[in-house]
Amino acid sequence: MTADIVLPRFLAPDDKGRVALSLHNVDGQPGDYKVTLETTGSVSLERPVSETIRLAANQRELRTWTLRAGEVGLGNVTVAVNGPGNFSVKRDWDIQVRASQTPSAVDTVSQLEAGRELTVDRNPTAPFLAGTAQVSVALSRTPGIDVAALLRALDKYPYGCIEQTTSRALPLLYYNDVALLGYGPSDPKITDRVQEAVYRIVDMQTTDGSFGMWGPFSSPAAEWLQSYALDFLLRARDQQMAVPAASLQRGLTWLNRSADRMASANAQAYAWYVLAKAGLADAGRVRYFQDAKAGEIKGGLAWAQLAAALNQVGEPGRARLAFAMAQSHLDERDSHDYYGTPLRDHAALLALASEAGGREGVAAVIGAVRNRLVARVEETTTQEKAWLVLAAHALGGSGDLAYSVDGDKRTAKTDPAVINPDAVQVARGLKVKNEAANALWLQVTARGVPMEPQPAASSGLSITRSYYTLDGRDADLATVRQNDRVVVSLAGRNLDGNYHEVALLDLLPAGFEIESVVNDETVKSFPFLPKITPTRISEARDDRFFAAFDLGRRLYRSWWDNDKDYYNSFHVAYVVRAVTPGSFALPAVNVSDMYAPRIYARSDMGRVTIAPR
Repeated sequence: MTADIVLPRFLAPDDKGRVALSLHNVDGQPGDYKVTLETTGSVSLERPVSETIRLAANQRELRTWTLRAGEVGLGNVTVAVNGPGNFSVKRDWDIQVRASQTPSAVDTVSQLEAGRELTVDRNPTAPFLAGTAQVSVALSRTPGIDVAALLRALDKYPYGCIEQTTSRALPLLYYNDVALLGYGPSDPKITDRVQEAVYRIVDMQTTDGSFGMWGPFSSPAAEWLQSYALDFLLRARDQQMAVPAASLQRGLTWLNRSADRMASANAQAYAWYVLAKAGLADAGRVRYFQDAKAGEIKGGLAWAQLAAALNQVGEPGRARLAFAMAQSHLDERDSHDYYGTPLRDHAALLALASEAGGREGVAAVIGAVRNRLVARVEETTTQEKAWLVLAAHALGGSGDLAYSVDGDKRTAKTDPAVINPDAVQVARGLKVKNEAANALWLQVTARGVPMEPQPAASSGLSITRSYYTLDGRDADLATVRQNDRVVVSLAGRNLDGNYHEVALLDLLPAGFEIESVVNDETVKSFPFLPKITPTRISEARDDRFFAAFDLGRRLYRSWWDNDKDYYNSFHVAYVVRAVTPGSFALPAVNVSDMYAPRIYARSDMGRVTIAPR
């Protein structure tokens, strides 16, 4: 006798799916078999299941029951079968209940004077679904930079190009505390996360030593990002991480060979800084760059990188001149730097000030930029997040942080001190008191999946999602039948006409599985669809469709390519099969500029009903 359960791969809250039990009396005794199903966790049966099924020799039987999803979390389905000849078997299967919306966050910052106490209650978590809300409290001497919230936002970033992979891991080299990410002791250690990023970046390296944006066979990463990835690998090696020596050497050799040819003076300055740190920069070449090309530098960050490079190659006098230029060009903006922003540049300049200008340089930069390092975490780019954390590290004062939690006095050796209360503590009200002699900043971040469906929205981009049958007729998602195939068409426009590197994320309803991604060849089988937009990456994942592509006229140049014009509209598509009968949440499709979160579009949510065959 065999007994197997067939479940949806996942469900969303309030979904109604089907659990199917397949019985096969291979060589057991014929007779009556008692079947019992039980559920625990985030799923439940519509009614109790305890049935007697008569099975002859070699007979097969398939039974189905309705399975309901509750709050986000893990559910379990257990089946027990008892029959003739003392036959007995009991097995169980897990199923995930996944949110049908992407998480968001609410940040609040308060100044906590010496001796003052504040209570953190459940109000920050009120907008979020039960089981998804997490609260973190950080105490810091640094106003405006919520290190813990920035690190968590980076850690949960859903994509994985070379810029995002580097930005997620770079700050963790200097904040080796898993509590900052809001996880428990059973979660992967910080060092494991950094090591994983090292290996992923090395896997993106091409045969000549440079890096692809999404992998070795994708389009090359921008000039500035080539140095950014190698900067991280050097820092990781210095922090005793396992960085493959051959890969690092191949990358540095490529950078040394390519630095003079880079189209951007800012990218060249970063390249010389990285090469100087690696001990590979020739002082004469760096001096020549300062004399012949540095006049093209835009903004203070690149000047500071040049100053640090000059210090590394033994040219302190020239370094002082370069650092003075960094200070005088602090607010200058490079209009061709797609990844940079004033906030990123100010934060990175502060993080680099010690190498570029020594103690005096740090003091000068702090006075100039400290009050400009304030931003909402959810509105910052990955570059801004990473460099803000490094800036906080540079600002971190010495001495212990004294505070108390619910009357329990504590001392933190590092800044920030992080408290990750559980749901019970938040419901009761967590009392945090400043026991130090000076004022501290209390930063509270609540993150979770919104309770209410987010409406359609657009800012700089647009998105529409259409469903078709295989012959091009509109598909009605209220009348889909099991095993139907449906074409999902996603189209939109670049509304502001600027250059955007775009990520599109379409979460699947639980009853669908992706059968294929439509490309420029297979689209010929669907003459009703528009042309497919060229993408950097386009792939079917377990519970979602993901694509990345460029829109508009590219801001930056690279010496190895001249392709700078892209479409101002886009279209991608994929084919799904309806596999599980039931009623399921239809998540919104989200499209956004990966490096400018304020540029985005989101469709409406809905529902899908799949009838059995």
